[in-house]
Amino acid sequence: MEQNSSFAQSATCLKQAVPFMVKYQIPLSPMNYAIWYCYVLGKEPELNQKLDEILMEHGTCPPENAKALFDEFLSEQDLALFHEMSDLVKGTLNTVEQEISNTLNCSEEFSAVLSECHVGLHQLKKQNLGTGPEIYDGVLSYVSKLTQESIVMQHNALCFQKKLEVAYSEIKQLQETLTDAQTKASTDKLTGLLNRGKFDDDIIKFCDDPSQFQKVLIFIDIDHFKQFNDEFGHQRGDDVLRKVAQKLQSHSEGQGAAYRYGGEEFCILISFSSISEAVGFSNRIREDIAKLSIKDKETCEVLKHISASFGIALYGKEMTWHSLVECADKALYLAKSHGRNRVEVAG
Repeated sequence: MEQNSSFAQSATCLKQAVPFMVKYQIPLSPMNYAIWYCYVLGKEPELNQKLDEILMEHGTCPPENAKALFDEFLSEQDLALFHEMSDLVKGTLNTVEQEISNTLNCSEEFSAVLSECHVGLHQLKKQNLGTGPEIYDGVLSYVSKLTQESIVMQHNALCFQKKLEVAYSEIKQLQETLTDAQTKASTDKLTGLLNRGKFDDDIIKFCDDPSQFQKVLIFIDIDHFKQFNDEFGHQRGDDVLRKVAQKLQSHSEGQGAAYRYGGEEFCILISFSSISEAVGFSNRIREDIAKLSIKDKETCEVLKHISASFGIALYGKEMTWHSLVECADKALYLAKSHGRNRVEVAG
C-alpha cells in the first residue's frame, strides 16, 4: 500500500474504511484499519474475496481471521497508515507550539524596540533641542524604527493567524470524522437508539458509578411483534420499531439512556429516588406507546394497535450487572405472562 503524505488524504482513507468497520462491528485498531484500507482500495482482490467469505459466514471478521489476513497479505509497514493520523496531529501541535514561541519572541523584540524608542524620545525632550533639525532627525529615526518593527510584527501575526486557521481546520476535520465513526459504532441504524454493544459497555459503568442514586434497568418488549411482520410485512414492522423507539427516546432524554437490546426488545438505564417513580415513568411510556397503531395508508383505518410490556429491576448492593439484567428479564417475563401491556417489578 502507498502511504499518504497529507492530512487530507489520510482523513479520506479513514472516511472510506471506517464505515465498513462500523457496519461489521470491527474494532478500530491499527491492524484492522490496515486490512480495511486495503479492502477499500481493492489492490488485493484475493484479500477482498477471503474477507467477503468471512463476513458471509460470521457477519463480522473475528480477531483470529483478521490476524490470518494481515499475515498473508500485509506487513508491519502497512500499519503506518493508521499511525500517520496521530503523527499528523502531533505535527500540527508542534507547528502551533513553534509558532506561539516565534510570536512570543517577536513580541519581546517589539517590546524592546518600544522601550528603546520611548526612552530615546524622552531623552530628546529633556535635551530641549527646540525646533532645530536635530530634534526632527531624532524623532524620524525612532518613528522609522517603530514603523519597520510594526510591519514585521504585523507580518508575523498574519502568518501565525493563517497557520492557526490551517491547524484548526485539520484538527476539526479529524475530530468530526472520528466522532461520526464513534456515533455510528454505538447507534442502532434502524431506530437511532444506542445499540446492544453500547449497552454492554454502559451498564458496567452505570452499576459502578457511586453517584447514581437508585439505579434502575427497564426492559421493554413490543407485544406480539411477530404478528406485525407476518400480517403487514417487515417494512411496517420496522415502522413499529421506529415509532416505539421514538417514544422511549423522548421520555428518557435528559434522564437516562435508551437502547435497542435486540429484535423488538429495548431497555433503559436510568436513576430514580424511589421504585414508585420508576413504575410511574414506565407506565407513562407504556400509555404513550398504547396510543400508537398501524393504519391503512389509504383509508387511515386502524388495522392494529401497538402495546409493550415492561420489566423493572432495581440495582442492589449484592448484585452484579449480570444479575441486574436477569432480574429485569424475569420481570419482563412476568409482565408478558400476566397479560402484556403492563409493568412488573422484579421481586
